Amino acid sequence: MGTNEADTPKTGRWIPTAAVTTAAVLACAAGVWGYHAGRTGAVRVDLPASSDPAIQASCTNLIKALPSDVEGGHRRGVVGDDRNVKRRAAAWGYPATILRCGVTEPPEITVGGPDYTPLKNRYANMGDSAFVNWLIQEHEHSVTYTTTDRAAYVEVIVPFDDELQKEAASNALVDLAPMIVKNIPDKAGKFVDDQPE
Repeated sequence: MGTNEADTPKTGRWIPTAAVTTAAVLACAAGVWGYHAGRTGAVRVDLPASSDPAIQASCTNLIKALPSDVEGGHRRGVVGDDRNVKRRAAAWGYPATILRCGVTEPPEITVGGPDYTPLKNRYANMGDSAFVNWLIQEHEHSVTYTTTDRAAYVEVIVPFDDELQKEAASNALVDLAPMIVKNIPDKAGKFVDDQPE
């Protein structure tokens, strides 16, 4: 007994090749865009609250003056819950090097505080012609540098994947220190552009 084509159930639909090709191209483009956006899109930055108008003004001036590139990483946008995040934070490259301005004083340098450990912390005076004192805190995949001599505390978090990148992490400070000393006064309220000759 032969099979009648009319008796054969229809289980699939014919989809034009152009539609399949278009869908594949769009999926590929979305993947590329997602990859690109993850490396160039805005970075989420959390900030402690700050209502001090002098700190806000100094941070705003600093963020405006920061370079478009730091150690080969291009500047990226920042987002966060703080309505002034774009005036208090900046980011560069992927994974992002992040600068936060107006952070709280690190407990490790708070004299008399329970976490004050001056002998265990590493401090460095780094910069080119502009010198800034930094508290250095190493973590598993990043180094956090926090200014110790400015009226507003500025924190720079530099990520690394290996020992070579870890050793080069402080290079970012050379790009950032000149802008910090010109826009964030020292604890005495003075702007010091360069060390005395």
